[in-house]
Amino acid sequence: MPFTLVPKERQFFVLFREDVDNLRSALRVLNEMLTSSERFPEYARQLKDLEHLGDDITHRIIRELNTTFITPFDREDIYGLASTLDDVLDLVEETADTILLDGIVDITPEAREMARILNEIGDELVQAVDHLDSRDDMSQHVVRIHDLENQGDRVTREAISALFRASTDAIHIIKWKDVYALLEKTVDTTEDIANILENVAIKNA
Repeated sequence: MPFTLVPKERQFFVLFREDVDNLRSALRVLNEMLTSSERFPEYARQLKDLEHLGDDITHRIIRELNTTFITPFDREDIYGLASTLDDVLDLVEETADTILLDGIVDITPEAREMARILNEIGDELVQAVDHLDSRDDMSQHVVRIHDLENQGDRVTREAISALFRASTDAIHIIKWKDVYALLEKTVDTTEDIANILENVAIKNA
């Protein structure tokens, strides 16, 4: 049987699609959690399972990277994309855990809005990764993610302002500042993914 590098090279696109699908599932679960008023422990368990699955996919990508001579794009971009996808998933799980451990029950409108933004970003990331092989039509999804990140910044500023206006309870303020910080960091890190995808498209045009 003749030796070929094509299947190994193609495997990266398969794994990244699997990875981003898993991340989108996690962002949808987080959105459901933050638009709900119950079953928080169940949502947190689902996210923990998805985080474990994401870890497994990341390890498979790294193993593939270490055993593949020719890669479809730069090795540092493959590693960066895998790592950053994993970072976002970790932040999503941490957000859910923080809500659960802090005993937060009533979700604020601003947190719901951040969850909606993240849910939309998840859909855009899947569509962008769908074009990772050809690098065609990726820019529109990257631009949309940048726009959603800007929306997230605005919502975070409004959330912090509303928090201090509406409450004098220091514990309540501290809890929600932590959640808002995690949600903002999650949105910011999804933009890092978009930047990597944009760099890949430019370098391989």
